[in-house]
Amino acid sequence: MDIKKNSGIILHPTSLPGGVGIGDFGKNSYEFIDYLVETKTKVWQVLPLGPTDEIEYSPYSSPSSVLGNINLIDLTNLSSNEGIKIEDKVFNEKFVDYKKVYDYKKEYLRLSSKNIDINEKEYQFFLEDSTIRKHLTFLTLDQKNKVSWNKWIDSEYNYTEQLFEFVIKEFESDFKFNLFTQFEFYKQWFQLKEYANKSGIKILGDIPIYVNHNSADVWSDKSLFDLDENGEMTYVSGAVPDDFTVDGQIWNTALYNWENNRLGNYEYWINKLQNNLDKFDYLRIDHFVGFFQYWAIPINETALNGEWRKGPWKNFFKEVSKNIPMSKLLAEDLGVILQETNQILKEYNIPGMKVLQQRIPSDGVNKEIHPHDWNQNIIAYTGTHDSPTIGQWFEESNDFQMRSFDEYKQKLKYSYSNDIWNFISLVWESPAILSVTTIQDVLNLGRSARFNIPGTKNDNWSWRLESMQELDITIDKLKELNENNSRVN
Repeated sequence: MDIKKNSGIILHPTSLPGGVGIGDFGKNSYEFIDYLVETKTKVWQVLPLGPTDEIEYSPYSSPSSVLGNINLIDLTNLSSNEGIKIEDKVFNEKFVDYKKVYDYKKEYLRLSSKNIDINEKEYQFFLEDSTIRKHLTFLTLDQKNKVSWNKWIDSEYNYTEQLFEFVIKEFESDFKFNLFTQFEFYKQWFQLKEYANKSGIKILGDIPIYVNHNSADVWSDKSLFDLDENGEMTYVSGAVPDDFTVDGQIWNTALYNWENNRLGNYEYWINKLQNNLDKFDYLRIDHFVGFFQYWAIPINETALNGEWRKGPWKNFFKEVSKNIPMSKLLAEDLGVILQETNQILKEYNIPGMKVLQQRIPSDGVNKEIHPHDWNQNIIAYTGTHDSPTIGQWFEESNDFQMRSFDEYKQKLKYSYSNDIWNFISLVWESPAILSVTTIQDVLNLGRSARFNIPGTKNDNWSWRLESMQELDITIDKLKELNENNSRVN
């Protein structure tokens, strides 16, 4: 990975204060970049920025791997919003009320899109991308049909350029809404990224390995996914049972037909990675181990009844590396690791991950090494978006874990009176090329600030900062931490 010894903060834009009931690409996102500059933190890590479903609102469950989440659009910075007036709403500033936010922003953005001219040069340039055309066509038809694509009429079952032209004419209002909102998303995101890069800040993005069955990806490239003759999934993705989830996990996303992907020289994956690397400086691939082996669960059964299947292994990375700068990639390699996974990471110099919360011994059986002895070519985390906050971790840890932590912190070169900061310091003092924590942990927050609990459906992804001023008391401390550990390059 072409990164110097740096540090980063995880903060999904939805968690920023301000906006209309949800963080967005507006003023506070720029202020957060200024905060990173002031603290000498060099990397801003975000979760996937794609559209989410309107049930669980997970960034990892999307109808498109290319399009953006329109709820991140700053309504005060639109190309077309003159004279738009809708009823003001009062929003919760502590947590995102997704349905309320979605309904409000959709209404505002739909009104803003009414008078755009599709034939304007900027929109036509945007539509030159064939993947954008496919995904906008899907989005428009999906909104009209309100059922999964494999139940659509024959004329809409497969993408063609003729279907694209038909959708523009037949469903002009809906298509204009989708075109306008995606154009605005991309415009605002690239403005923000340009500001970050000019300020010396790199953005680490995230891409799920799987996509939803009812997605533009599957609809437009059906042969690349594991489907029956009716377009239905017979097996779905998930995770094998382990110590953390004894029943395993069902993700319910589409599995790949890796043989057909191989025959197509992995063009779909190359295009998807390139599109995301255009948006981010670095890219974390979620569930990286799925390229080597993956857990396939029969439809309508529990994860306990799943089976291991072999992924594409070396052939995939050989083809991808011909087209993609592998030095921009990071592997989320948590879970069951094969020897072949480590070989690929080493061959292409792709850093894996270590999460300190998972690396502090909880019993006398499983041994771990001190963070000071971790490898250099890794990204070291205190926790991830799926983890408890450090404060919650301390509340729930057993006596053995606490004794282990006390032993770990005895080796700290720079220690604090606050154990949450000692926890962060352990990761910062590791040799890792990049050390990362969450903004919740920088603020010493507890369980109420947890962002996601895997395997649950309620109240996830909704935590927010209440004001940017909350960060002021952390500036000197975080800056000192970065300077003490030479993470200011």
